[in-house]
Amino acid sequence: MGIKPKWEVVFKENDRWQCGIYVPENKSLDDMKFLEKHNAPELFMLIEGNIALVLMNEKGKLQEVPMEKGKVYIVNTWHNAYRPEGGKGIALVIERPDIKTEYKYLK
Repeated sequence: MGIKPKWEVVFKENDRWQCGIYVPENKSLDDMKFLEKHNAPELFMLIEGNIALVLMNEKGKLQEVPMEKGKVYIVNTWHNAYRPEGGKGIALVIERPDIKTEYKYLK
């Protein structure tokens, strides 16, 4: 049985911030159907395995960023993520609970 994709909030402080565990559903860039962008930054940190963040720059070009374990990534642009080949990939995410999300469909 493999690891299941999920987003699960594990702690929330009222309306100030929340912390969650994130396992991306995508297995590659080709699997991605959309990018998302929030009205506030998110903090990502790889806990275990491999995750690639996918970020869109100002010119609309996608950039794949392999996450390094324990390194903090602050994301405030169009983004998504994947677990290469569907392997293990678990990240800690910290964000505002009232975050608003826009979606940009790729396909």
